[in-house]
Amino acid sequence: MTQTNNVFILTLAIILLGFLLKKYNYITEKEGKIISKFLMHTTFPALMIISTARVKLDASLLLIPLFCIGFCIIMIGIAWFWFAKYPNDLRGVLTMGAGGLNVGLFGFPIIEGLFGKEALVYAVMFDIGNTIVIFGLVYPIGSYFSANHKGLPEFKQLIKKIFSLPPVMGMVIGLLINVSAVEMPTLFFDFLDTLAKANKSLVLLLMGIYLSFELNKKQMMAISKVLVIRYSVGLLLVVALYFGLSHDSLLYAVLIICVILPSGLTILPFCDELNYDTRIAGTLINISLLISFILMWVLVLGLHLN
Repeated sequence: MTQTNNVFILTLAIILLGFLLKKYNYITEKEGKIISKFLMHTTFPALMIISTARVKLDASLLLIPLFCIGFCIIMIGIAWFWFAKYPNDLRGVLTMGAGGLNVGLFGFPIIEGLFGKEALVYAVMFDIGNTIVIFGLVYPIGSYFSANHKGLPEFKQLIKKIFSLPPVMGMVIGLLINVSAVEMPTLFFDFLDTLAKANKSLVLLLMGIYLSFELNKKQMMAISKVLVIRYSVGLLLVVALYFGLSHDSLLYAVLIICVILPSGLTILPFCDELNYDTRIAGTLINISLLISFILMWVLVLGLHLN
């Protein structure tokens, strides 16, 4: 229990440090975007390669992305019908907010801290499904309702966008190394290990830099409905996992964490690109970050996951 508390307290402390650095103007959100770009092109891909290249692959792992896709489709489906009478500019951002999870930036550091690097393979496989949902469903839905886009984006464009992402490229490289059983030089993995170790603390600092408590009261009712969808479905899956999987399984513990993850940060650039109100997306992300953090702490201690 002490180890679990230490993980969450340290996580909260680093996020708080990032928030205070922004609050007192030592760093701005604009500079945070530079840090985010740096992470996406260095430490995050390195972590993906390390995590996938060394893991023992099993056919059952392929079910994890499918589980994630099904989970997100349920949330998006509920949002699609619940927000049917909303104007398109609001319906688009709310439906996008119902799907997609913050696995890489928020989930990875906490999962690694709680369960070790061996748990990251399950998180990586979950994130494969999440990536498919984000670019295969969330972005097209946002594009469909957007005033400055006509219809859905082309399938080829979506595939190209997914596989051009550095973390996805890192995952593919890691899987190729794993499957082909190519013996890579020790120096190669030492280099990637050094980069990957920096990912956790930098990501948590970034979370604090992006954290904001400027809420728009007029849109809070609509935002609360998205949160009800996300956490109702998530907690129902927690119950299903509790009765469906062995409690000694590392997969069980990781999936419990994954299904209560907050909204993905990707909806912010999506909203900016598609001309939606980014304040709605920002508020949703910030509230979901706080709710998810508290739920994780409670569930890890209450279900004795660690």
